[in-house]
Parts: sequence; C-alpha cells; structure tokens
Amino acid sequence: MKSLKIFGILFFGIVLGLLAAWTVAAAPTGPSSITTIGSSRMPISAASNTSAIAGNVTGLDFESNSVTNTWQGYYGNISGSIKLGNAANQTLYDWTSASPNGEIYATRASGVPAWASVVCATDAQIATEDTTLGVNQTVDQDAVNRTFLNTTSFNQFYVGNVVINNTQNCYAVNLNNESGLPSTDFQELLLHDGASLIYTTIIKQDASGFDGGSHDFEMLVGEDGHNGDANPTPYYFYVELG
Repeated sequence: MKSLKIFGILFFGIVLGLLAAWTVAAAPTGPSSITTIGSSRMPISAASNTSAIAGNVTGLDFESNSVTNTWQGYYGNISGSIKLGNAANQTLYDWTSASPNGEIYATRASGVPAWASVVCATDAQIATEDTTLGVNQTVDQDAVNRTFLNTTSFNQFYVGNVVINNTQNCYAVNLNNESGLPSTDFQELLLHDGASLIYTTIIKQDASGFDGGSHDFEMLVGEDGHNGDANPTPYYFYVELG
C-alpha cells in the first residue's frame, strides 16, 4: 500500500509537470533568428515650378505625399517547426512545415508579456499609444486610432490559450497588396497584456505583398519620428506557430 501511494504521488507529480510544460509551450516564443533582408524609405519629391506673370491670377491644384512620422513597417517570410523537447533544447520530435501558420507579436516592453492576460486593446490604451508616439488624435491622419479601425475583418486565433475573435471589439487594419489596396491576406490587430501594447499580425503564407513579392506577413509598429526625433526604438518579437 505504501508503494502504491508513492507511485500515485509520483504519477500525480509527472502529470503536473507535463501540464506545466504544455502551458509554457503553448505561449508565444522568441524567434530563433531574425534576418534583415533590406530596408528602404519612400523618396521625397523634388520641387515643382510654375511661371508667375504679373497681373495674372492662377488657380493651382496640388497633389503631394508625405512620409509618416508615426510608423515603421515590416514584411517578410517565416519558416519553422513545432517541437517536442526538454529544457536542454533537445528535441524528441518535431513537425517541420515549409508553410507554418500562426502569429507574430511585437512590443517595446523588454519583459515577456503576460500572455494569459492578453486582450484586445481598449480606446484608452490606444490613446496612450498615440500620446507616446507624439500623435495628436484629432489632427494627425496617421494616428493609431485612425489607422486601426476595423473590428471585424480578421480571422480568429489563439494567443497561447486565449482566444481572440471578431466579437471582442479588437481594433485591426488590413495592409496593402500589390494593387495598393487593403488586403484580408495581411491582418494586424492591437492587443494589450495589461502593461504594454502588443502589435499582432496574422501569418498568411505566400500572399501577394505591397511590392508585388510573395510574403507571409506585413505589419506596422509605432515609432515616434516627430520633431526630428531620429532615435531608433527596439522592438521585441515573438512568434506562435500553429
């Protein structure tokens, strides 16, 4: 009987250990590597001219584009696998996929997000982000609250064990395809863990991107470039494959 009790305790402990390991594994993790494949910026147009003639009154219609001072854009591809292994990073088995699905998360917080507490960002949290980025919500067209608007156009997904769907009033945006039009292939949302905003993009394999290339994701992250601020901001990335 004593040995049976010991076995029961050991078995119970093993089950708890497996459950704990599963819980950790279910959370998003940092990527094994990030490779920069290039970075560019929209050029500034040269000045145009028109002739002034004394005595004339001339009507002019201008068309002009300005580079945003609020956003950094990312795009690219992802590869990887789902693994079963131990704490020493030794793999018992893996399920490698050339076309994995899932999500990519980006945050300015250096600490690991509280994944179990993640929910859709609120209006107040979005307003705080606009303030942090030096944005005037009522004037600036590229404000966060004027960029992430759609609360329904995204697919349901899980952050660890937390479900996120279009019944939760999540602010989202669809980024552009090669035609320069918003595409449901590139869906991004604003999440929050109670302490920090988390920019979240849903992976879509081999979709036609803004530049005509084949990409697995496109995303925006906030960056304050107002008033000549040229200081770079580190972002911490996490990936969850499904």
